[in-house]
Amino acid sequence: MEEEMKLISYIKPSVPNGTYTIHAAQSVTSPEACEFEEQERFTVAGHAFTLSAEEVFSTCPVHDESGEFGDMLPFLVLENRTFPWENRTCPEKNGVPVPWVALLVVAEGEDAEEKDMPVGELFGKREKGIYYPERAKLPGIFAEKETDICHVVDLPKKLYDEIMPSVDDLPYLCHARRVNLRRTEDSVCARDGFFSVVCGNRFIPSGDGKPVKSTVHLVSLLGMGDLTVPPDCEKVRLVSLYRWHVFSQKKSGENFAALIKGLEENCGVICDSMDTDLKRQGYSVKKHMTRTGEQTYSLYRPPLVPFLDTEAPETENKHTADGRLIYDRENGIFDVTYAAAWQLGRMLALNHPADAEKIAQFRKTQKLKQHQSSLKASMDFEKIGMEKVLSLLVEKNMLGGGGCDEKNTDSEDGSKVGGSVFRGYC
Repeated sequence: MEEEMKLISYIKPSVPNGTYTIHAAQSVTSPEACEFEEQERFTVAGHAFTLSAEEVFSTCPVHDESGEFGDMLPFLVLENRTFPWENRTCPEKNGVPVPWVALLVVAEGEDAEEKDMPVGELFGKREKGIYYPERAKLPGIFAEKETDICHVVDLPKKLYDEIMPSVDDLPYLCHARRVNLRRTEDSVCARDGFFSVVCGNRFIPSGDGKPVKSTVHLVSLLGMGDLTVPPDCEKVRLVSLYRWHVFSQKKSGENFAALIKGLEENCGVICDSMDTDLKRQGYSVKKHMTRTGEQTYSLYRPPLVPFLDTEAPETENKHTADGRLIYDRENGIFDVTYAAAWQLGRMLALNHPADAEKIAQFRKTQKLKQHQSSLKASMDFEKIGMEKVLSLLVEKNMLGGGGCDEKNTDSEDGSKVGGSVFRGYC
């Protein structure tokens, strides 16, 4: 049986960042003894101050998600399997490489300041009271230019000491995994299944009565050594490679258990104690928020209810969910069953980019065919019209009408000239 997922402590890059020299030598003995040598230098440089959004496969919680996350450690999944171990901040611990990144959770109101700045400015003039490693402690080789823009977050030293994991903890907060993607969508299953994961060490702060906004930062630890900072500094500057926001509230009811409970309570049918046609058909009444903001109630029947629909389906092509609404005249409310099914299908299609692109291309092809068919019909109509006009003109000419034409006449030498041929008006 093929395994679904395998966790791996770490995956070292095949060629770490740095400058290398390749030396090649070859000796030949025929036709005479000769030796050839050649060497070439090359550099492997990774990103140290920026991270492309395309490198991030997923986050948990997702960006701008709200709910009850007080007992959750956020994590981030990266496309690059070796990313957390491509740079060195300190020596290995018990033979295990120490990651050069960490995931920090900073809540709103904790006096953290964020801003963008050029990479070269990090190495320039020091700001008073703000600690950032000296240029000599940073990598000598990296992919960014000094004019590239990076994002930094300045943390109060007290907050830094509270939320920054220790060097001993860092190896436990990163791992790689191999996932079986055989049952995933086309755009995902084409990958090799290897990912790297960075976990946070702090539960997401939650508010009482109202949600608290938190920002999750994937920060670089390059140049930080053992992560200790001078005691006289007021703030610690960290480069934020990637960030996203979450909103958490205690007892908000938006957790997994509450969602499952809501599904259980949302499966009832109309008038459980009454024997009605709607109940026998599996309908239930659901709250319905219209596009204009009014709140009403509508009928809904789940797709898995075993009920035989004897009504003939409409064959008219409707391109919106609203076009699938059915007005129940007997009860005076709408039936949203087909509208919900249409919208669900649309969302599933859009969730598969490859399939959505095929649908868009199919629609484009159909519109082009319709346009060409319309042009052909128009040209055929014009052709028929011209033929009628020409036939009328020829008929008029043969009846002695005007026009530049030629008739059967005798030439001066007595020979016959050809029959009447219409040449068009002069």
